[in-house]
Amino acid sequence: MHLQHNNEPDLIQTLYSALTDRDGFHRFLEQLTLYIGGDAAELLVINRKPLRIEHIWYYGLSEELLSWYIDSNMVAVDVVINTAIRHKPGTFQTALSFVEESNPDEGSIRWEEEQGMLDAAWLVVESSETSSVVLTIQRTVEQGPFQESEIAALDRLVPYIRQAVALNRQLASRSEAASSLAAVIDVLPDATLVLDSYSTVLYSNKAAQLLLDRERSLAIRDERLSFSENELQSAFFLASTQVVRASIGREGHYTETLFLKRRGRQPLIFVLRPIESSELLAGGALVSIYEPGSRELPNAEQIAGYFDLTWAEAQVCEQLVAGMDLQHIADTLGRKISTVRYQLKQVFQKTACTRQGELVSTILSALLR
Repeated sequence: MHLQHNNEPDLIQTLYSALTDRDGFHRFLEQLTLYIGGDAAELLVINRKPLRIEHIWYYGLSEELLSWYIDSNMVAVDVVINTAIRHKPGTFQTALSFVEESNPDEGSIRWEEEQGMLDAAWLVVESSETSSVVLTIQRTVEQGPFQESEIAALDRLVPYIRQAVALNRQLASRSEAASSLAAVIDVLPDATLVLDSYSTVLYSNKAAQLLLDRERSLAIRDERLSFSENELQSAFFLASTQVVRASIGREGHYTETLFLKRRGRQPLIFVLRPIESSELLAGGALVSIYEPGSRELPNAEQIAGYFDLTWAEAQVCEQLVAGMDLQHIADTLGRKISTVRYQLKQVFQKTACTRQGELVSTILSALLR
């Protein structure tokens, strides 16, 4: 078993630090490779027609090998890449599960033998009609093939990887302010705020400003997010404190979800995620506010398919994402409260989540489009 379980929180922290790290995802790929016991890893932006690599972050590849790969147009015969770009975003897959059926040509076989490669785990992070973003991790013969438990561990990282790549893409699209977190959040469709290490509001995008203008129960006062509901204000204080502590390495990775109830309307959803300290920010939190009236929330069918849950378990998750408490869920679904609690416990085991707030954040990060 190669997996280094204790490194997962640090790994997620490093992933989000890529948003402000001048080296991008290189350091994350290094830690990911060590975490899973691999030999090398790459995060590639691949153009479909013509097939070519537009950008690459990597670890474990020599400059000589990388130059040869690109100059020889090895992407054209790379079985993993050519398989991945035909898939939609999903979970991690392994090369050994399909490579024997793919009839690789002599060039691809010779390249793999020269590098001593045995297996590769790959993930389609993003996909469009013109391009794909693919993450791959290689294993040598000495390191052995990827095991099911290791793929499951990698799958727990998928929602975070997908969100970080999306945010990085938004940052890159604003070249004039590419070094600023404010430029990242300003182009996001949902209301988004950045809190510093003191939980004060540093930035808020246009969507957040519009939301604050029309929601009387929500405001920014003395540079802090303020709620008219005292109970929610206390919950937000505790959640932001924990998330900020996580951002500076004082806690394990910690995300939280809170709901602002509104009379006659669906509640606003607040998801808090840590932002690691960097040259731009000495730790802090990213606060995303989702408004169900303007965004379609993940449904039970989507949740069941993505997280491999039973229909009954996915129904509980759908209600949780909508801001319902367990008693309301039991009443709505016609189940005993003890049954709902048991089903939630099963969901925790399958998703590696330990709290309802973490679970909702994970579902939204994975499935909200």
